[in-house]
Amino acid sequence: MGGNGQRVLSVAARTGRLACVVLDDCQLVIWDASEKAASSEEEAAKKLRAWVLDFKPDILVTENPDAARKKSGIQIPILQALATVGDDLPIPNLVVRRERRFPNAYIEAAHLGNKFPDLAHLVPKKPPIWKGEPYNLACFEALVLAHEAGLLGPSILPESGDGNVS
Repeated sequence: MGGNGQRVLSVAARTGRLACVVLDDCQLVIWDASEKAASSEEEAAKKLRAWVLDFKPDILVTENPDAARKKSGIQIPILQALATVGDDLPIPNLVVRRERRFPNAYIEAAHLGNKFPDLAHLVPKKPPIWKGEPYNLACFEALVLAHEAGLLGPSILPESGDGNVS
């Protein structure tokens, strides 16, 4: 499905952050994140609508709230709100299951940094336990959701998580 010249908006929710990536013909062109949008379903829905107006995607990708195994608290209602907004839009909303192929999100981001050299300098390092996670980790998760939807061209992630970064 990749390589079809369409503009894709992929949105991910992590603790304290809502993030998006915009892809044109499988190429990353924009990413953005918001703390405020992760505070409630209403704020998340409002931010998604703003991103759709700003970026004018042909396809929206959101995470399936019913299959979000590692999500909890406000993240589940936020994912439900994103799916609901997506269903109301005049573009396809691909609600996908997020597969865990790596032991943690930092290793996954490093793998994506290897596959997208322009992103290598943006790969977050795992912070000490007393610090919060970097904002751009949510952006890498949005990129993974686009992959899960089959919108990044040939598969760039392994079928199952062996933890190796190639």
